[in-house]
Amino acid sequence: MILSNKGWRTGATIAGALLGTAWVFAQQASSITAPLRTAPTEKLTVNPGFRDWSPTTVTGTTILGGNQTNRGGVVAIDMLTGKVKWTYRPVFNSGTAAVSTAPAVSGDIVVTPFSMAYPGAVVGVALATGKEVWRGPDPAVDAAVAVHAGLAYVLGKDGRFYALEAATGRERWKVALGDRGACGSQPIVRDDTIYFTSSAAAAAGDAKKPAGFYLFALDANTGQERWRYRAEAPYVQPGVCLRQPIVTADSIYATGENRLYAVDRATGRDRWSPVEVRRQQDGQVRAVEVHGLVEAGPVVIGMTSGFLIAFEKTSGRTAWEIAGQYNTSSPSTAVAGDVLYFQGSPDSKPAAASRGTLHALDLGTRTILWAFSRPTAEANWPFGSVTLVDGGLWVASYQALVKLQ
Repeated sequence: MILSNKGWRTGATIAGALLGTAWVFAQQASSITAPLRTAPTEKLTVNPGFRDWSPTTVTGTTILGGNQTNRGGVVAIDMLTGKVKWTYRPVFNSGTAAVSTAPAVSGDIVVTPFSMAYPGAVVGVALATGKEVWRGPDPAVDAAVAVHAGLAYVLGKDGRFYALEAATGRERWKVALGDRGACGSQPIVRDDTIYFTSSAAAAAGDAKKPAGFYLFALDANTGQERWRYRAEAPYVQPGVCLRQPIVTADSIYATGENRLYAVDRATGRDRWSPVEVRRQQDGQVRAVEVHGLVEAGPVVIGMTSGFLIAFEKTSGRTAWEIAGQYNTSSPSTAVAGDVLYFQGSPDSKPAAASRGTLHALDLGTRTILWAFSRPTAEANWPFGSVTLVDGGLWVASYQALVKLQ
């Protein structure tokens, strides 16, 4: 079904080529994973005894994920059979071992931040057996781990950013950032530079400002600071916590405080002035938060409660949007080739359960390719994170990790 003009609008500045040949670039950028273009079926369903899954990670024929609530721990699953290979549940003084971010894999070690425990730890376990190999520092709440060239990187609750040897957990270097305020960090390594968000003491050039939130770029080998960027918004004195950065070839895109930001990777400066996102909501035009940001060729795409929106990378202007009802607390956005996966209910094709319906959208034609939902014990339970595999995807659901193909 092709969306009508009431369902989407094309920005006045967008060239006609964006609708056709320009999507070749999107396909090249994400060609590693073939998209699922036909209506899926539930090929495998894994239920290791808990309800809520963290984001997952694929390595070889194994998918790894954790439990965000209740029993906690990390589970390794054979993607060919759906059988559980092993389960690891560490013991902490607080008795909880919940996992809120995806495990990371370096060689034969799985590195997972158990940040919800007080105190918790970054833990390395053997990929083959799930046996604990080492424990590291206590990670900040909702901090993720990144791995690169044998090192694992994580932000600690103590306000330090750590580089650990992934094989042993030994500290290679650490950087004291000078503040312990909350700002969930998602480290991303590109070209021997690691980018992450954190609260920190004010930089020299921000002497008149309070401690606040920064986007950092550090040398991944030494920890030397290359630059830091403080996202600004009116009435937000400590700066904006950029929770979902996307690192592209030359820029970093992120959202926060109803704005879209674009930062030059080389200099740490704005590529263009932050764009305030305003849309119709509750009968008025309001500034609205954008969630689930993903990259798709010449645009980045996110959602508000009322719109799925594509923004031009070169300017931040709206390229197109699709009105509807969207689940901003669980957007389930991901891009494979020329297909966008998302959760919600476009106005042109309403879903029976907007909180628990996954869609696939052809990005060239903006055609809805398919919609998928599944019955759950608690009605309209939303899907969680989406993990891409060739010609399919794994998605978190109620008490299950489900393979769609």
